Amino acid sequence: MKVKKYIGDNIQDTIFKVKVDLGSDAIILETRKFTKGGFLGFFGEEKVEVLAGLEENDDSKDKETKQEINNLKNMIQDLSNNVNENVSNSNVPEVLRPLQDYLKGQNVKEQYINKLIKDMSKRKDLDKSNLKLKTKNYLEKKLGNPAPVQTGNSAKVITFLGPTGVGKTTTIAKIAAGFSINEGKKVGLITTDTYRIAAVQQLRTYSDIINIPLKVVYDGDEFKNAVEDFKSEVDLILVDTPGRNWKNKWELGQLNEFAKKSIVDETHLMLSLNMDSRDLDFAVENFNRLGPDKIILTKLDETSTYGDIINLKEKYDKPFSYITFGQDVPEDIDQAHPEILYNYLMGDFNE
Repeated sequence: MKVKKYIGDNIQDTIFKVKVDLGSDAIILETRKFTKGGFLGFFGEEKVEVLAGLEENDDSKDKETKQEINNLKNMIQDLSNNVNENVSNSNVPEVLRPLQDYLKGQNVKEQYINKLIKDMSKRKDLDKSNLKLKTKNYLEKKLGNPAPVQTGNSAKVITFLGPTGVGKTTTIAKIAAGFSINEGKKVGLITTDTYRIAAVQQLRTYSDIINIPLKVVYDGDEFKNAVEDFKSEVDLILVDTPGRNWKNKWELGQLNEFAKKSIVDETHLMLSLNMDSRDLDFAVENFNRLGPDKIILTKLDETSTYGDIINLKEKYDKPFSYITFGQDVPEDIDQAHPEILYNYLMGDFNE
């Protein structure tokens, strides 16, 4: 990473220098205020120092090596799936084998397929004519009702967490627009995502279009103050946080200030369904230390397999709040109704 130091009269001036020099993809690593000049600590001029960096692209050789490793992993996984299929098929009733095969093709984990097959096998009246209906009833009950954001008598504070690249900022804009435009609620936005200049600019653009206020904060104290300022003015406070590398515990720890239950009413963990299933699982394991209450599934339009809907529900049993399926604001979002999730997961099976 290319790292440089910038000094200015205020934070806005210094960030502008970073943007001009490194571009909108720059990452803010550290900010501090200091006094320049003066005498014995008096009459000095307050300045702002920003440490910023720019990630450099991997060279082609590294990319090729990573691709080869991924290919080998996929080959091993395919071989494992074939072995498991040969072992388990002998105990599955004939009427349920098409369902078993379909769920495997959707990358549902074998342990959850076996559980579903076992539960379905107990239904004495099950046959080919009612298999799809009974599967639909079973899975919709398993997925449960949606748990979207709701307003109350006082301002609610909702923080959104997630790995990099899951579409947090756009999703927050969709939710904000829904409440502001469709329900006439007063919404305030807070962004703590000051590590990437482009993220602040993106949310500011949305806030201007929707005509709702936005506060930019740089630490936990500013966050508390922003929440207190908003509470007497709005019905709902939506908090955008930096996308974090789920492998880096230090980076995740930085989000604690913005997910404290003493300040925040709910936290929603955003997960993209176009992620590799194993990476998705590891991401949830690590973000779980921040205590997310609900899960938002994003980028359903960018994948062809939806088995992780079941995998996530079975393993973590957290309610789904929303799903997103495109970039349009505010259209491409819906509450995570079980009928909609079922159609994504089992659409081809029902044809």
